[in-house]
Amino acid sequence: MASSDIIAEVSKPEFYTRVSFISLKVAQNVASEDAATANHENRTAYSSRIFRGDEDALMLSMHLVSSNPAITATIEAEGGDAVPDGDIEFALATIWDSRANAFAVSGGAVFDPAALEARVIEKVDRALNDAL
Repeated sequence: MASSDIIAEVSKPEFYTRVSFISLKVAQNVASEDAATANHENRTAYSSRIFRGDEDALMLSMHLVSSNPAITATIEAEGGDAVPDGDIEFALATIWDSRANAFAVSGGAVFDPAALEARVIEKVDRALNDAL
């Protein structure tokens, strides 16, 4: 199967919504893990991203499938519906650190309420000034 066919299968809402749903389970497991776990801060920050619904489900699904040959083979042979939930959960756990670290480096994983508030106030002020 060509990569374009795999992408088409992964792009089906039924598949990427399953991945998103299962990612909540993995996020909960990570959020509950021992604080001494390696990379815990980045891992829990990424879990928070999942809990807030800030992750792109399609991109997460594509990363999951592209990084797991067993899931790719199942999709090629039988389609996305045939991929067991347990395989998706395992694959998510496998890529968790790489995603957590990528968002931590970009500054996208850590939620900073004060920074968000400042950006909102700035946008509101700008909008009010433009309206005047």
